[in-house]
Order: sequence, then C-alpha cells, then structure tokens
Amino acid sequence: MKLGIYGGTFNPIHIGHLQIVKEFIRRLKLDKLLLIPTATPPHKEAKNLASAEQRLAMCRLAVQEVAKADVSDMGKIR
Repeated sequence: MKLGIYGGTFNPIHIGHLQIVKEFIRRLKLDKLLLIPTATPPHKEAKNLASAEQRLAMCRLAVQEVAKADVSDMGKIR
C-alpha cells in the first residue's frame, strides 16, 4: 500500500488544501492519503485558532467526497 501523509493546522481547511490532497493522490499514485490536523501548531502562534476537535471535525467533513483520503486524530495531544 502506498500511503501519503499530509499534516497541518487546517484552520480552517479550505479548497486549496483539498486541491493539494487530490494532486498528491493523483501524482504520487497513492492508495490512501492520511490528513493529520495538529492540535497545537509547533511552528507558529495561531491567533483565533479553532479547537483541535473543531478542526478535526472540519477535516473529516471536507474529505468525505475525496476518494482515498481519510483523517487521523493522531495529531491530537492526549
């Protein structure tokens, strides 16, 4: 299985992110792409950041129609 991983803040996830997801899948001939929203962005201070749960839910809704894409909550600090 050829797996791609795409992580980010996704605050919020938008059409540009989805285009990247689709292009990764197509160009890299992926069997699956895993989108991983990070709970706390390590590289930037994000003002007005939606909660980790909200961004996870937004990502899940956004990729419902994208074949071969799924979302993981592994970026959430437990």
